[in-house]
Amino acid sequence: MLFMAMVNFYSATNDRRGLKLASPLKFASFIQICFTFALIIFAQSTQAQGCASLPQDRSIADGKGCLTVWSPSAHTTNGKDQPNQASPPVLVVLLHGDSGGGLAQRHLDRWAKTANILSGPNQTLVFLVRPGYRSPVGDSSGWANPHDDDYTAGNVTRVATALQNLRVRHNASKVIVVGHSGGAAIAALVLGRFPSSLDGAILLGCPCDVSPWRQHRGAQRGRQTPWPNSLNPMDAAANIPTDKVVLAVTGSLDDNTLPLFAQAWISAVSARGVNARFILAPDLDHTNILLWPGLSEQLRQTINNLTSRAP
Repeated sequence: MLFMAMVNFYSATNDRRGLKLASPLKFASFIQICFTFALIIFAQSTQAQGCASLPQDRSIADGKGCLTVWSPSAHTTNGKDQPNQASPPVLVVLLHGDSGGGLAQRHLDRWAKTANILSGPNQTLVFLVRPGYRSPVGDSSGWANPHDDDYTAGNVTRVATALQNLRVRHNASKVIVVGHSGGAAIAALVLGRFPSSLDGAILLGCPCDVSPWRQHRGAQRGRQTPWPNSLNPMDAAANIPTDKVVLAVTGSLDDNTLPLFAQAWISAVSARGVNARFILAPDLDHTNILLWPGLSEQLRQTINNLTSRAP
């Protein structure tokens, strides 16, 4: 609307002066200026707060700055707080995938549906915005690559520290990360590099073997796109302690993170004696794996496996 108003004003001004309309070249330049002006206004109007300026319960320290925290369960119940927990809860942390350093509202809406699937008694669900990511609920500190190559040692450390601090904040008995795509890769890296930060993980559509995954994606696009900044979860698989519980789930229709990448990682982890399983979800692709009907049951099973063990 702003753009059309400026164009109409431009035309009306020329008409009132009895002048001919400007040349196509000048008019095109005017349109470009209007478009740039509109983009600036839109960006300013939609800019989220940085996590440092958010309320305390909406951000968590990550060692160097802070990451934005969002409660999708509270969001879907009109902001009402969850009832007080009778005993230390299981903390379920939702970790999103790659999207060029920015999340849109549609991403949050999809995760809110996932949170509804996962909600259960004596559980606390939080959504963690990865380092450097912008989002409608707040912007996290740090760096995110606009080309998505950002599974860096620094970013993994920041997520691990945030998880440790969330455990303390919520007095959680266990911490389980449900990660999708790049978030699953980050969770797998935290398991191998900072295993005390979490107890278990459910990895949805995980690119758990980064090098062959990038070769696959390059072949799909007709150009190779290696990720020199990113760590490979396969390189840290041998460091995962045997007291962890891990499940990887990939859709049978997922042509992005093919099932074989998660299967290879699960094989390496389970060979160490870790309780690690792989499930192929029929008729699901890389995106709708977040709405996999078996997700709630598998989370309950993961929690039971963790809580039934002797301390």
